[in-house]
Amino acid sequence: MFRRTGCAVLLTLGVILGGEQAAGADTLVDNDRTAGSYTRYDGGTDATLQGCSTGRRSQNEPSVAVDPRNSDVVVAGSNDYCAEIGSGSGNQWPGYYRSTDGGANWRSSLVPGYPNDTSPLGSQSATKGSCASAGDPTQAFDGGGRLYYGFICFNRAKPTNGSIYVARYDEDGASYRFTTRVERGTPSVAGLFQDKINITADQRNGNVYVAWARFSGNTGNDVILFSRSTDGGQTYSKPTRISDGGASEQFADLAVGPDGAVYLTYRIYAGKKSSDAIALVKSTDAGRSFTRPRTVAAITGFESTDYGPDTCGDGPFRCSLLNYARFSSLSAVAADAKGVHVVWNGRNGTGQSKVFVRNSSDGLSWTGPIVQLDATPTGHQFFPDIASDGSTLSVIFQDSRSDPAYSPDRPMGNTAAGTSSGPVVDAVLARSSNGTTWTETLASAARSNPNFENRGNARSPFFGDYNYVSAAPDGSFFTVWTDTRDLVSFTDPRNGNQDEGFDADTRTCNWVPDDIFAAAYSSPAVSDPCLSQGGLDQNIYGTGG
Repeated sequence: MFRRTGCAVLLTLGVILGGEQAAGADTLVDNDRTAGSYTRYDGGTDATLQGCSTGRRSQNEPSVAVDPRNSDVVVAGSNDYCAEIGSGSGNQWPGYYRSTDGGANWRSSLVPGYPNDTSPLGSQSATKGSCASAGDPTQAFDGGGRLYYGFICFNRAKPTNGSIYVARYDEDGASYRFTTRVERGTPSVAGLFQDKINITADQRNGNVYVAWARFSGNTGNDVILFSRSTDGGQTYSKPTRISDGGASEQFADLAVGPDGAVYLTYRIYAGKKSSDAIALVKSTDAGRSFTRPRTVAAITGFESTDYGPDTCGDGPFRCSLLNYARFSSLSAVAADAKGVHVVWNGRNGTGQSKVFVRNSSDGLSWTGPIVQLDATPTGHQFFPDIASDGSTLSVIFQDSRSDPAYSPDRPMGNTAAGTSSGPVVDAVLARSSNGTTWTETLASAARSNPNFENRGNARSPFFGDYNYVSAAPDGSFFTVWTDTRDLVSFTDPRNGNQDEGFDADTRTCNWVPDDIFAAAYSSPAVSDPCLSQGGLDQNIYGTGG
């Protein structure tokens, strides 16, 4: 089986430090280059899925779940921009990918309810008529073969209506059942936008737990909300606020301990009444109530806005000599018989972004040491996630220690001259039996450039906001990350920067992919066939053991 042999062939980080990149044991999760590779939940097809099958569009923000009762079954998700081909809207939709051989081979689909989905169950989805673009995928199995797939759904044009939804699949993720709206957003500009969802399930009693950030328009009071389902995802409780508020709070992450305790960690941003920190709350009554927030650690955040705007690209999106996607410090949590384990990334004393872990016996006392996963002095580490199989912890993150132009004063992949240093980001897996001593291996077989401008037909980079790892009680695990190895690139002669897309001089495209000057900027239509030639081909890769 692929996953159980994968550990033996993961690469040691000596390969990275030596500056060479050898082949690893990863696999492509989304197959968008073969006719018929995307199929509907019922085995049928339509114009959207036909376009997805060969569209070679962007996928990012991956999620993954290993089935605890059959670890040969692995499901994954992503923001899948192939949905724009059928709708012509420039929107993305949650991709759904399923493997029955431990991650060696995958079947691709979209969560039903996407624009132009006229199938019987797709037409009945709670998303229909309310929203046209969806993403932020998150997934979890319960112990009975039910897979819960959480996502947000919204409109890019007004009314935005950013709301929280959860789809349910039965038969170990093989059979789609329905989609439920958990919480509704409001259409006004200063209204409520529900965002950045995370989901988990108690494998003993089947309870489903959902947490997310509620953005309150221009008030700046962004808080963490929580809801639960005790009837298999058919209904969810009225959302309750579990954070203090008064600051920007984002990136909720959930875990259930072996005794049924629920743990929820999140990031607090510095504000008038707050400092940068990682917080955690605990519930011992199946999510009915939570403790007051405990501070896991004060941090120095690693933010794309440290270098300028949220993201920096070309044409009208050009903002400096730099070119970079959005990134931020975030946290994740795992719980097992040994305790509660929280991982996050943040800057150390030299300004380098590192991955840290702190362990607690009960999730209430956080007095133990903060552990840095490694002592490598160069490169930024970001987007960590953590899972436990009951005896071993697994952490996935991305790392630019191979960047020859690394500086704490610049984002990944940028030289001092304002050009690209190329594909410099690896996916790295760290594992530990105690939460304090960690062994790192190289998960990805090729490096990525996170600064490619491949988000739909826009000209700004997007690498997503997170990676994902899942583990099963039998010791199996699988991890996924965003990867740009398949993207067709070229060097823009106007700025010397390795950029997104494909050279119009060598392909059949008649539009200019980007330009230094906004006045000369042009962008292709969503329907332009040039977009399917590899210039947007960001993918999801994964590996396991």
